[in-house]
Amino acid sequence: MKNLFVLPVVALGLLFGTSNITAQVTSSDEAIEITAQEKYIELAVENLPQPVLDAVAKDFKGATINKAAAKEDASEFKLELTKEDGETVEVLCDAEGNWIGKN
Repeated sequence: MKNLFVLPVVALGLLFGTSNITAQVTSSDEAIEITAQEKYIELAVENLPQPVLDAVAKDFKGATINKAAAKEDASEFKLELTKEDGETVEVLCDAEGNWIGKN
């Protein structure tokens, strides 16, 4: 009769004892860098500044602008272009028509 009481107590002790062993706190001194994605607002192509349109015409002759988007402060524009050969590229430029980068 004593064994019927001891066995469940030992089983519960093992269960709770091992769950505490596996729950380990890990810490790291490494810095985590979080990069916030810039938010772009869709924009009609005809609303693009003239310097941006001129830069596309000069540097991407024959390309058409499929989509346009701007940062909230209109300091940067994201354009999706289709070149004459059918290739689609995404480019970034500032309000003066200077290329920032190509994605």
